[in-house]
Amino acid sequence: MIRKRACSHHDSKVLDLSVLAHCLVLSYPAQGHINPLLQFSKRLEHQGIKVTLVTTYFISKSLHRDPSISNSIALETISDGYDEGGGSAQAESDEAYVDRFWQIGLQTFTELVERMNDVDCIKFGLTGAAFLTQSCAVASIYHHVNKGLIKLPLTGDQVLLPGLPPLDPQDTPSFINAPASYPAFFDMIVTRQVSNIDKADWILCNTFYELEKEVKI
Repeated sequence: MIRKRACSHHDSKVLDLSVLAHCLVLSYPAQGHINPLLQFSKRLEHQGIKVTLVTTYFISKSLHRDPSISNSIALETISDGYDEGGGSAQAESDEAYVDRFWQIGLQTFTELVERMNDVDCIKFGLTGAAFLTQSCAVASIYHHVNKGLIKLPLTGDQVLLPGLPPLDPQDTPSFINAPASYPAFFDMIVTRQVSNIDKADWILCNTFYELEKEVKI
């Protein structure tokens, strides 16, 4: 998320938005999500943008030992409800962890935001960006499933989507090819992540435009 300090329209000088911007980067606490967002944070910081990386207490223990993280990238923590026993490994099931993360994580993240400076500006001027750690092709598949344009379970020999070559069912993500095998993550990624993505001010994808310029999401 990005917050910007309010500025007068009467300012006579050209404003340097890279100085005013402060990004709070929040990742789902899993390695496949943290690494792409960490690299993205480094790129933002290299452009002169203030970055605060937000993760869970358990994950933060390993990040503190990572020498590749710049000292100028601040690290803040929230709780996932399993702070002492190893994060998701402590949960009774994947479903239990996801539910508790959404409950406790949202609560402690809200408390973190309220502790930061310019609280009024944050509450009423917050700008959000969704960062998709998957490729555009995978995001397109999730989107079409969420909108009911791909029916599950998959039937037939091919999955046809605009901008993509014909796909065999086994070429689709495991959440789609065998949704019953990962019910908690299917709900989190295909239902929760995609259902409100249109509320984001920007949608960022972990890809190269030249590789996937024909993909439609």
